[in-house]
Amino acid sequence: MKKVKVTITAMFLLICSVLNIVAKPQKMIYIEQVYRLYESNLLSNQTNYKRNIFWLENSLKLVNAHPSQAIIVTNTWEEYVKYKLLLRFHIYYLLTKEYVGWGWEFDKRDVVFYNAEWAEEIKNSFEIAKSRYDIAKHYWEKTKLYAQEINKINVRIGWEQIEDLAYEIDNQQFDYDYDDIIEMRLNSIENKLAKLDTFLIH
Repeated sequence: MKKVKVTITAMFLLICSVLNIVAKPQKMIYIEQVYRLYESNLLSNQTNYKRNIFWLENSLKLVNAHPSQAIIVTNTWEEYVKYKLLLRFHIYYLLTKEYVGWGWEFDKRDVVFYNAEWAEEIKNSFEIAKSRYDIAKHYWEKTKLYAQEINKINVRIGWEQIEDLAYEIDNQQFDYDYDDIIEMRLNSIENKLAKLDTFLIH
């Protein structure tokens, strides 16, 4: 009987411990923490634009962790400055991608004559898509500005993928130009809205 009581008590304490962990999630105080969280979500194949954008945008309000806890080890102040710029540059780049992807969810690929029945809903959806693309345009401008600042610092810190991305964007060698893509999407929406209005007249 005593053994049963001990087992029940142990189980109760374990459950309380688990509930306490769930109730008190780790507080995000450093930009690196959120960045790693975003990366872990990508690795688990989770795609949720709204959630990802929430975390990425809020990460920009946070300070950097101590250099000893940085994602990339740096040995000089100049390297550390470049690391901080690269981290924010990449977050602006990711926000551009997320907002373009989110806009695409509301951007109907084409309109045909029978869509006139749902014209109001379609127009509202297009307005949401346009707002997402406009925000993406803002973040793309920030991405390019950071890329420019990064490439003024003539050192490599070993974050090859992000450093190469910044170089390509700054030198207009990146094969996915969001200026062109966003402009194309916005023009496409205007054309589809005009097409929809034509169907409504008839």
